Amino acid sequence: MRRKVYCLVAFVCLSVLASHKLEAQDPHFSQYYANPLYLNPAMTGLDADVYFGLNYRSQWKSLDLPFEVAQFSLVYPLMERGSQFKHRGGLGMSVYREIAGAANNFKTTSYTISGAYNLFLKADASQMISVGIQGGFISKQINFNNLTWGSQYDPFIGFNANITPSLTLGNERTTFPVIHAGVVWYFDQRKRRLRSGVSGFLGFAASNLNQPNESILGEQGTESRLPTLFKAHGGLNFSMSRQLTISPNVLYMSQNNSQQINTGVYLTYQLEGPKARVNRLKVQLGTWYRFEDAFIISLGLMTKNMGFGFSYDFNNSTLRQFTGGNGAIEASISYRIVKGKGLKRFSTPLL
Repeated sequence: MRRKVYCLVAFVCLSVLASHKLEAQDPHFSQYYANPLYLNPAMTGLDADVYFGLNYRSQWKSLDLPFEVAQFSLVYPLMERGSQFKHRGGLGMSVYREIAGAANNFKTTSYTISGAYNLFLKADASQMISVGIQGGFISKQINFNNLTWGSQYDPFIGFNANITPSLTLGNERTTFPVIHAGVVWYFDQRKRRLRSGVSGFLGFAASNLNQPNESILGEQGTESRLPTLFKAHGGLNFSMSRQLTISPNVLYMSQNNSQQINTGVYLTYQLEGPKARVNRLKVQLGTWYRFEDAFIISLGLMTKNMGFGFSYDFNNSTLRQFTGGNGAIEASISYRIVKGKGLKRFSTPLL
């Protein structure tokens, strides 16, 4: 009972942070639990199956500065033969691609690999800690040839493409290393036979620990250090019955002087039928609020091996005056190759 109280207190503490003023932070995913390697490197060790995931997000299509981002993830679990609990951790890799600007002027690509190790705190595997580290490279590229400059504006006729800009740059690129780390604590008090009870998780992560220089101008510009991004995330899974699960969750991110908080809840319902034990089809509905930015609704379908998710952001900030009411769409798809049967699994929506 005391462990449940501790977890509830931790979840409430994270939720209280929502009273602080926020500033928008990009890039981000609304379905962040469908993108575990982007959220926290420690989650590399929490999937007991081989996991393939693909995420795509598109926003600001109605503006002159559209934004698109996609990421592919792969997780391979590490099993230890002869031990009581075989799932010892995992290895992962991810590729991240971001495109922004009216003419796709700005592009960011990230390549990372990650590893995590699981520490079991209870003999029945009801509590565990996963510690993970992630490293790789980020490449940023900007094409100045498609940009306009203030020096190209004539006071009488306006913009004049025949005027040579005062700053002559071409297709500039920079590549730099990044290091991320994280930890997740997970507990499971569900009763296997009744499929009821509560499980929960609390995680912390820090990205850009090395604070690399991301200046794209090289010697022509000043040094620009990429600030460390801190993340805290947590949630509870209330198994009301064999069919219904309620999952409140919260995510807090802080980078430099910017902060972001997502809070919401998922309802997951397993459909009953003659083939329910084989297909395990689950339908998931979610509603979220990203403070001072957007309301989010999501729909998910999951089977034993496949997962599909779709979400839409309804912008409620001052930006809605320029977007014409158009929000952001996001889609995710995942596939699993089941490795270990009978193992306790970390349970989060669409993961």
